[in-house]
Amino acid sequence: MADCTQYYRKVIDALIARGIDHPSETFWAGVFVGICEQVMMKVKPAGMIGSEMPRCEEITQIVADIYNLHRVRLEKPGDERFEIWVCRRDDIATMEELEKLQEPGMSWGEYHRLRGKLCGYSDELIRAYTEGTWP
Repeated sequence: MADCTQYYRKVIDALIARGIDHPSETFWAGVFVGICEQVMMKVKPAGMIGSEMPRCEEITQIVADIYNLHRVRLEKPGDERFEIWVCRRDDIATMEELEKLQEPGMSWGEYHRLRGKLCGYSDELIRAYTEGTWP
């Protein structure tokens, strides 16, 4: 099994090959690498990053491919922004949960509970956020 530095080296090489070398691009790519590491190693079922990330579509595709993760773009409700979510390709249940995030009619609380669950937050932290008592 390869250690995490081998994956990160592959990411850096792939980014450089595509001309992605601006500090803000490589910073956010590094953040997404950390998310993908956690998902790949089953620390959490899924992870996401928002469209505010420079070159979001391109960078997340490169990184998700290197980590062999399922990648999906989800539109944010009532917003022009989007999120890129990843999960393991062998985790069908999480893929189904990701699809639920796009279903209409979900309340604000239900939507954020599901997002928190997918990102691996505890029930206590999810409840604090949805009840407005976030630390």
